[in-house]
Amino acid sequence: MSFFSNLSVTALVTVMIATAAEAQATATKPGTKIAAKAPRDSFALTAALPVDPAVRIGTLPNGIRYYIRRNAKPEQRAELRLVVNAGSILEDDDQRGLAHFIEHMAFNGTKSFAKNDIVKYLESIGVRFGADLNAFTSFDETVYILPVPTDSAGILEKSFRFLGDVATGIVFDSTEVVAERG
Repeated sequence: MSFFSNLSVTALVTVMIATAAEAQATATKPGTKIAAKAPRDSFALTAALPVDPAVRIGTLPNGIRYYIRRNAKPEQRAELRLVVNAGSILEDDDQRGLAHFIEHMAFNGTKSFAKNDIVKYLESIGVRFGADLNAFTSFDETVYILPVPTDSAGILEKSFRFLGDVATGIVFDSTEVVAERG
């Protein structure tokens, strides 16, 4: 049985157990009146998740949604993240690993940054590839993490340009594709 089938069976069994326990708890003696049950809205699936009031949320004209939160520590640093709502779940069987491959290709060249230029540039301003600058692909998302110093407007501008390229301008040079394929 596949993981998803097991998960569905587990969820169904959990719901059945909860329903049975609830029914047993509300069972009454014959001839007694059943009181109306109080609604349990605190776990409503349609309820919005709470958001920290310190987070500023908005949408750019191009549709990209952003979240901004000020943090005092570490000083003069910003962590930029590009979250792409695409991961391995969208791959067909003959495409396994493609989302992760594309994640890696972002660091092999974009329309504004030739092969590995972004890594060299960020390392020159104190950002270490792997330790600081990183990315990951999971089941349902691909996330690019880019912590940068904020003591120069040029650094932030270049960092946003790189993330914009990751969203729309990854270059798939044939040599880099072959090198990354493994």
